[in-house]
Amino acid sequence: MDIELEGGSAIAVIIVILLILLLIFGLVGKFVTPVDAAGDSQWLSPARWAAYKLQKEARKETEMMIRDARRIQAILEKDAPDPVEAMLVAQDIYATYQSGSSATAAARNALIAAAEATVRATVGEISRDQAIAAYEQAVERINALSTSMSPQPDYVPTPTPTKSAVYTPLQLHP
Repeated sequence: MDIELEGGSAIAVIIVILLILLLIFGLVGKFVTPVDAAGDSQWLSPARWAAYKLQKEARKETEMMIRDARRIQAILEKDAPDPVEAMLVAQDIYATYQSGSSATAAARNALIAAAEATVRATVGEISRDQAIAAYEQAVERINALSTSMSPQPDYVPTPTPTKSAVYTPLQLHP
């Protein structure tokens, strides 16, 4: 079965297809075109495209750092943190943040230091308060990157009184 179109019908089909393609490109362009602070569209020059790509990379790294800061927070909140868990989290953080955007370097280094301090606190090399101070510094650096982003770590564990600095082993009851 063959469908034959006359000259006028073929042009109409081509015009409809072009209009549909134009509509699709317009919708896609609306969602991928960068805008400035005032909400005005910007031309995609190579420099702006590179800056947009770096900003997107830094935002992704910042979101990952927020997640990992929460992992450190969870360890610091425990009455008897597990040194093995702390070491595994610290190794993961160290491996993840060895490289990245130059914009996030200070926050990455602070997060690595906080993870190390957390491990040292769980084995008794330093006080829990020192580990919390390192964690707070990392959170400050991350928050400096993510002032307009959410969610941010919104809770910082409070230091425990000095008399409870001795950790008791976790007891499981059947």
